[in-house]
Amino acid sequence: MPHPPSVAPLAGLLADLTTDIRRGVSCLVVCDKGWTLPVYANLRERLKVTDVKCGYLDGRPTEDAPNDAGIMVATIAQIRWAVRSEMEGVVFALPHLDVMTTSDGGWTNISREVIPLLYENTSVRWLGFRDPSIALLPVVEKLFSKVYVIEQPYRATEVAPAQTVPVPEAEPAVAPTSEADSLQLPNTTQDEPPSA
Repeated sequence: MPHPPSVAPLAGLLADLTTDIRRGVSCLVVCDKGWTLPVYANLRERLKVTDVKCGYLDGRPTEDAPNDAGIMVATIAQIRWAVRSEMEGVVFALPHLDVMTTSDGGWTNISREVIPLLYENTSVRWLGFRDPSIALLPVVEKLFSKVYVIEQPYRATEVAPAQTVPVPEAEPAVAPTSEADSLQLPNTTQDEPPSA
């Protein structure tokens, strides 16, 4: 299995993102979906040094809250808890924000629940993630004061180099040298059995 790409080339962007989050700014990261977890993990380590805690609201079940209803419904419950818990000094990451609040197809039941929650408590700091192929509803876009764009694809498409297959050289035709070499097998058809 190939190793995931390194976030090292993103060090400058991650430093700026860390500074903005520490200042209390809600930020949106536009990147290939694959970058979501590596960017979040690096950012969490950077923020841990400054005593800023992070929550990853992705709908995964926990011992306290098993997930019987599905990831989106569980994520809404996590967002509701984050908004109403009044925890200070925590930034909440929304890895599925794009899927939950896409503008494709208009307002959905999920977006109708998520968007009011995002605006309910103005002291909550959000770290949203959006894949460039998914547009957000404008009301969600304007929630984020800063937008960071990672243009580098998560997995670069590798094109296998063209392989040239050597063509075998044709052997020169050799004339038969003896009577045995020039014997031809009888031509058999389905109507005639081979002669003995």
